[in-house]
Amino acid sequence: MNRTGFALAMLLAAIANAQVEVVTSEGIHLVTRVEDGHIRAFDGAQWHPRFWRGVNAGVTTPGHFPGELSAAKEDWARWFPQMKAMNARVLRVYTLLPPGFYQALLEYNRTQSEPLWLLQGIWSPEEELIGEDGAGRSAYTPAITAAFVAEIADVVKAVHGDMARAPRPGHAGGVYTAGVSAYVLGWLLGSEWYQFCVQVTNQAAAGMPRYSGDYVRAKAAASPFENWLAWMLDRVAIEEMKYRWQHPLAFVNWVTTDPIAHPSEPNGTEDMVSVDATHLEPTAAWAAGYFAAYHVYPYYPDFFRWEAAYQTYQDATGKVNPYAAYLNQLRAYHGNMPLVVTEFGVPSSRGLAHYGPLGWNQGMHTEREQGEMDSEILNSIYSEGYDGAILFCWQDEWYKFAWNTVDLELPFDRRPLWSNRLTNERFFGVLGMDAASEGASVVLDGNAAEWTTLRTGKTWQYPAMDLSATHDEAYLYLMLRKHDSAWDLSRDRIYLGFSTLTGGSTVSDQASGLVFDQPMQFLLRAQGADDVRWSVLSAYDQHTFRWGFQLPILPSHSEYANPAVGLFLPWNLLLSRAVEIPSTGEKKPFEEVEIGKLRRGTNDPMLADPDDLADWQADGDVFEIRIPWMLLGFMDPSSHKVWDWPYQARGIFPVEVDGVRIEPKLVTDGQEVANKSALATYRWNGWELPVYKERLKRSYWVIAQAMSRCDLPQAPRDPLFMPNGPSQVLRPQVVSGPRAHGPAWRLAHPK
Repeated sequence: MNRTGFALAMLLAAIANAQVEVVTSEGIHLVTRVEDGHIRAFDGAQWHPRFWRGVNAGVTTPGHFPGELSAAKEDWARWFPQMKAMNARVLRVYTLLPPGFYQALLEYNRTQSEPLWLLQGIWSPEEELIGEDGAGRSAYTPAITAAFVAEIADVVKAVHGDMARAPRPGHAGGVYTAGVSAYVLGWLLGSEWYQFCVQVTNQAAAGMPRYSGDYVRAKAAASPFENWLAWMLDRVAIEEMKYRWQHPLAFVNWVTTDPIAHPSEPNGTEDMVSVDATHLEPTAAWAAGYFAAYHVYPYYPDFFRWEAAYQTYQDATGKVNPYAAYLNQLRAYHGNMPLVVTEFGVPSSRGLAHYGPLGWNQGMHTEREQGEMDSEILNSIYSEGYDGAILFCWQDEWYKFAWNTVDLELPFDRRPLWSNRLTNERFFGVLGMDAASEGASVVLDGNAAEWTTLRTGKTWQYPAMDLSATHDEAYLYLMLRKHDSAWDLSRDRIYLGFSTLTGGSTVSDQASGLVFDQPMQFLLRAQGADDVRWSVLSAYDQHTFRWGFQLPILPSHSEYANPAVGLFLPWNLLLSRAVEIPSTGEKKPFEEVEIGKLRRGTNDPMLADPDDLADWQADGDVFEIRIPWMLLGFMDPSSHKVWDWPYQARGIFPVEVDGVRIEPKLVTDGQEVANKSALATYRWNGWELPVYKERLKRSYWVIAQAMSRCDLPQAPRDPLFMPNGPSQVLRPQVVSGPRAHGPAWRLAHPK
């Protein structure tokens, strides 16, 4: 077949599959390319720019780690139409997935007039680049580079339906025959670069000549690490050209290693070195082009809150928006290069790990708030002239950890078995992965109807009330049903003592005059319609032990270690240590959040706007409450593990218990109501696989509307005007000397 006939055959075949590809005069296939500063797709007649809105997806389902690749072909086949219905144009995956994923994508896109485009990631040897000691290793280490080059080759082959390899732990494998190259938006190389790895590479390979490949080359200003990236991107191009295909290329970057100086960033390790996409370029032989990609969250690093010029910048709607101010600077820095934010978002979690501007915090949002905030962030990216925004993420991921709860989740290998509502990282999804054991049927609405049908619940009778309990993979649920009259929280004071270990205190400074029969570690106190709190015995408090006794971040007192004192503290999580803003010298105190402040609300899914963060509700004679397992000290409820007494154990270590003991007390009009009875002990069977159900969150529908409004890319807005001079872009700040690393870096890092 001559060249013209070959081109016509390829074009007709692509049209039959509901996607048009282009064959250049050199016989190279393209469906997307960079042209005039935009990533464009071919529609059969013209190359059109688009705003590439989309969603990231992980590879897990509850009960599994990513290396198990538990999401099956049928899962993807179910999810793809839901993603498209959310008005996503792009699905970004981080690594090579099993063959079933590509088969499902091929089958689905063949039914679509507009495909779900794939942004295919190629995962770097991240653990090796970080190093076991956290000091970072040179990217030029032969074993690291060889492993990355091999992975690049395999991923390209698989995407073209031409690869077979045996599965191995943590890596997909099998026979790949479903070529999806006609639906690939581009290649995205690597992961968030560890700043110490970048620094070590630049020091170890200083003075090396710039890389100049057949398809990608480094410019004269490129650092050694950027030269290495040019080399690796060139390897992607070389492998693609074996199939006579080209797609746009990019590497992953994030704010920590961006090329912008951040004079207000209090943690020097977050601004110590840059990785600059403008220091690389494609050669004339790579017609598909090259773009820049960043992960940009509004709450990390800290400078989003402290950079003075950001606090007055108005976005396209006229609203002061520090996040948009940063986007503006980053957009201006990259000139005419296409720029895509490949991760952004906030979680719908009960827990919190970091404050951000505009209330865009790393957690403690309802699903509706999550959708509204994600939509505002999307609009900021769109309005600042970016070429795309990829939401993080599609599904909730139970295996994830956060810096301020990870030490409380042991055994480490059982994290995916339960839904820890205090770990914000698990709830970024718009597809909820909800705990679904029988306790999940409990609705906080002050109605006892569902309690009468429970098979696994248990009830204890007391003179003044009945106490019922049940559970699921996320919560312990309790109901107090008062005898003879309705609850009146202006007169009634409810106290519940909880214990899992021997020892504790029978008295509490939060329950003056009351003496409990059972020594307790936790106390729930309801003394008003808006004042329901969970507190922890000081000797059992992980917060003041970890950040006051072990590390001098919080005030600490010697009496905290003595359980007999009966001192009960707020159940808090640390958000930030005290810092000094370098640009002003201003000192900011440590930040913490009272997770134990319980919220009244109704989570009935039949309501137009249920409260996802509700902890309790009361109506008539019914008082209902749900308690996240970690508030009870559980490190893993599936194996009945709580943390041991920290001052005695000299650390946070798991120990097995047989259940939860609960002792209720009632005070009405200042007088204790007789309520003696047998101690309530709630026990449950452990589990090795969780029960869960999928559910589109309320955020899904909000984001779907926002995505529908983002179509063609916007023109960049005028660069940010800095108060000390004309419009300017801050230059990179590259630190050459060694910096401290370890606990301080981990303490601040959110993901």
